[in-house]
Amino acid sequence: MTAIIECSNLTRTFGSIRALDDLNITIPARASVGLVGPNGAGKTTLFAMLCGFLHPGKGSITVLGHKPDAARLKGRIGILPQDISLMRGISVHAQMILFARLQGYNKITARQEIDQIIQLVNIGSLVKQFPETLSHGQRKKITLAQALIGKPDLILLDEPTAGLDPVAANEVRNIIQKLRHDHSLIISSHNLDEIRNVCDEIIIIDKGKLVRHSRIDDLIERNNVLTILLDQAAGEPLLQSIKALPPVIRIDTDESNPHRMTVVFQAEKPDQIQFKILEQLQKAGVGIVEFNRGSAFTDRVVELVGKH
Repeated sequence: MTAIIECSNLTRTFGSIRALDDLNITIPARASVGLVGPNGAGKTTLFAMLCGFLHPGKGSITVLGHKPDAARLKGRIGILPQDISLMRGISVHAQMILFARLQGYNKITARQEIDQIIQLVNIGSLVKQFPETLSHGQRKKITLAQALIGKPDLILLDEPTAGLDPVAANEVRNIIQKLRHDHSLIISSHNLDEIRNVCDEIIIIDKGKLVRHSRIDDLIERNNVLTILLDQAAGEPLLQSIKALPPVIRIDTDESNPHRMTVVFQAEKPDQIQFKILEQLQKAGVGIVEFNRGSAFTDRVVELVGKH
């Protein structure tokens, strides 16, 4: 599959700070990728370089086979920054028509393009209003719609649901799910549940270096891990009874949340060991709040960053 983004030994410094440090990434076309890492990891710098706003200090970066600032990429990359300002005193519809005209659409095709996007993002009730009259969530949907003008091959979304209430955030996530079928997406977010729900792959960076790039299903080791949230902390007798089960390799407990434990095992039939663990919990009179096959995604990401 053709790569839509290739970063080779990508390095960028700001004074004595290495924002990106010898980064190597290849992203295939039609991928939906979550970009995660702690504050200061280099995510914003990488986004700025993908857009052509910053140039490498060392190494190289190509987007759709071209340097990010190449004229041939005009209209092929859609960008949703975390914070973006719309023009006051001009209706949303007029602004979107203007953005389409700036991408080369004529009056007729610009209106056709915008009408399609309005329907996709479901903002028909908003387009006659002025941006200053809209809520934060409504403006976020408008700027997401703006990023879709021109049917871009690649869409970069920086914290697409940050600051939104649960209803508005869910609406934006539903739109992103629709976009996955026809576009390549890179989503930077601190919301790991969101990344897991809308992305196929994850890129974890820290201190400008690549920590992990893999499919999310591979990251959470679904077949040999059980993550259990109990209604009380597991006592030592219960832990020992579970450890004594032949397929169990180890039990990892969470110091920050003693009610959570992760059981790592090796068995050809995971369902059987799952039932045996449930039996031990029932005998001990310990209730289950949550039971998942696979390591907790958030815990796994935190673990990888902590080891880096």
